[in-house]
Amino acid sequence: MKIKTILFLGFLVWSVQLRAQQANTLIESMNLMFAQKAVDPVAAKLSSSFSIAAYTRPSADRLLKTILERYPCDSIQLKNETKAAGMMRLTIVPFSKGKAGKESSIYTDTSYKLLYADIFDQLYGMNRYKKSVLVTKVPFEVENGSIILTVKVNTSERPLKLLFDTGADGMAITKALADSVGIKASRQQNTSVVGGNMNIAVSEGNTIRIGTFELKNQSFAIFPEMHKGSDGIIGNSIAKNYITKVDFDKKELSLYTFGDYTYQDEGISVPVTVPAGLFIIPGEVTVVPGQANTGEFVFDTGASYNLICFRPFVKKYKLLVSGFKPEYNGTTTSMGMSTPTYSGRAASFSFASMPRLTDFPVTLMAGGGQSENWNPGFDGSIGIRTIGRYNFTINMQQKEIHFVPNHTFNFPHDFVLGAYLLGFDPDGKLKLLSIVGPVESEILQAGQIIESIDGVVAATLLKDSKKMLSVLSAPAGKIFKITYTADGAKQHISVTKK
Repeated sequence: MKIKTILFLGFLVWSVQLRAQQANTLIESMNLMFAQKAVDPVAAKLSSSFSIAAYTRPSADRLLKTILERYPCDSIQLKNETKAAGMMRLTIVPFSKGKAGKESSIYTDTSYKLLYADIFDQLYGMNRYKKSVLVTKVPFEVENGSIILTVKVNTSERPLKLLFDTGADGMAITKALADSVGIKASRQQNTSVVGGNMNIAVSEGNTIRIGTFELKNQSFAIFPEMHKGSDGIIGNSIAKNYITKVDFDKKELSLYTFGDYTYQDEGISVPVTVPAGLFIIPGEVTVVPGQANTGEFVFDTGASYNLICFRPFVKKYKLLVSGFKPEYNGTTTSMGMSTPTYSGRAASFSFASMPRLTDFPVTLMAGGGQSENWNPGFDGSIGIRTIGRYNFTINMQQKEIHFVPNHTFNFPHDFVLGAYLLGFDPDGKLKLLSIVGPVESEILQAGQIIESIDGVVAATLLKDSKKMLSVLSAPAGKIFKITYTADGAKQHISVTKK
């Protein structure tokens, strides 16, 4: 028994010595990094989950290089280490010009690979230990399911309607509008849009005012044309600086400082990475039963669809020739760049640990033009027609998005009748979303409220799944009578299901 005790104690001593050695090796590598002002000495010690503030790799690696060039730190000294929540916390003291700074912490995984360091995060406004506080709470409008914020730019008093677009790395505006409010271009750059790349002008150093809240030193991309129905877009730069809660039930956006934050509503938190400026979450698409394909998808509140799979993903898994039956074909347009697409139903779609969504609307990107060779580095995009079924909180301190089903969660998915794509808006009204095929005359326009289908009122279709299923499962060739009101009178048209 004594021998076993001695062996056990010996193992404990060896484990402690090994951990101390690993911790010291990391500190030595970081000190060499500071001395050389280069990432190379610590590259092998960075975890695959290494992050700086809101950014994950490889963006975090580039930020680290920038910090080393500017941050006045000569070295760090290890004070102690503790284990917490599956991580190692190394308490350190930073030194600058031989003078000790305030005690700080760096966090590693159990292999002592660096996850994040407070001294880096705090340079970008992230302090994990202060109590998170509400910065502002502003109303938003919902147009075609999308989030529209009213903002003012710089000293202009002209209110602008900007689309809250998490599928954009920054902010954007049309050239005509930029000229009218005094936004001046300061440089040119090449940027990626859905389906290809284009050269754009960029304006730097702008101040965005949302109510009484100001977001300073913001850049605008200036495009010749943009999303119809808004003056421009306000991208994910807000969510990279603040915990951002979007409540569709209240039509309210709230911003909180990074820090000790507790979600106000029970839901599911989904992991998110920011490898190149955009929020990416894992997902699984099953276009036809039995053929599940995993991928990485952009969380894109600025996209008007449910889900799009980009050309490299479609081509890799041969999704267009897998048995997929398109209901219509069209194009997706991003900043004036158009790409051919085919849309229909996937057997299912799920993202991260969220419940699986079945008989799910999906758009597959076809080849041709720039899209054939375009490779954005991720596999598709989850749009607002899916995202809008949830209230959500983007929490880049925790690298997650917290989802809570809202009042629209059980609304029927968008569906096609004849040449028309129909869907329910957040107020429960059935609307014509778009015309997706040839029509003899454009009697119906996008946005038209549909009152009934074959005599079944829209409110019943919304709540009665059996009535809705009878429409969705009707055979091709079935003729439906659609009723709507125009010029104060009831109108009817007949459409044939394809």
